[in-house]
Amino acid sequence: MVLSGVVPEGEYWAARAGDSPFPAGTQLAAGTRLARAVPAWTYPELLDEPPIPFDYEVVYADAGIMIVDKPPFLPTTSNGRIQRETLQTRLRRDHGDEVICCHRLDRLTAGLVLCSRNPETRGAYQQLFARREVRKTYRALLSAPVSFPEWERVELTMNKPAGARRVEVSHTGTPTLTYVRGVGRLVEMRPVTGHTHQLRVVAQHLGAPIVGDDLYPEDLGRGLWDFSTRLHLLAERISFIDPLSFRPRAFRSPRPLLDIID
Repeated sequence: MVLSGVVPEGEYWAARAGDSPFPAGTQLAAGTRLARAVPAWTYPELLDEPPIPFDYEVVYADAGIMIVDKPPFLPTTSNGRIQRETLQTRLRRDHGDEVICCHRLDRLTAGLVLCSRNPETRGAYQQLFARREVRKTYRALLSAPVSFPEWERVELTMNKPAGARRVEVSHTGTPTLTYVRGVGRLVEMRPVTGHTHQLRVVAQHLGAPIVGDDLYPEDLGRGLWDFSTRLHLLAERISFIDPLSFRPRAFRSPRPLLDIID
């Protein structure tokens, strides 16, 4: 495709072209004013990026949205370190350039992602997340037992220092809210806020890090293409009132937590 004027919302990378002002593979930020027409891809031309050997499953699709089950290790969107091997890139390759993920899961987390495939209705679904009107329920296997027979409210202030891989609990930062329920090592978790690594940090704070976590309680230094150990965390259920039909919608991942454990 060729972009002109202003780079639209979404993810675009400069294609190889002799007269392009951008080097091939440069990610083009939304809102960038273009002095001339720029050939671009909706996924980057990176021939040397190793493939991630796990793929998504479409749980539901209609003209406006898709509910997709993301595998572990596959980023939802580009994180700078991985550009081509992302869920959004694969969805656009398979289902068209209009597909955009309305929210993100951490790279190591598996489970449900709500995606928009219609620009005219996209804003309505994105606003559900902005207004915190989407209920997301995760299931996790912890490294130690806990005892929360009813939903336990966990409020933490989190901060991710610039350049750091780990999120810290501190007196300054972003307030987060999570509910946890479960007796033993298998628990349900409901984040109200959406901070990076939020559930992983909550589990560590409770003294029971999630099994397979390579950052909490300590950074094990695993590489991006090390698929040897999976994080035992699944975004299992998602529900919301549809902003167009005003009907309740609820979806469940077909992926058993055992699939992650194995």
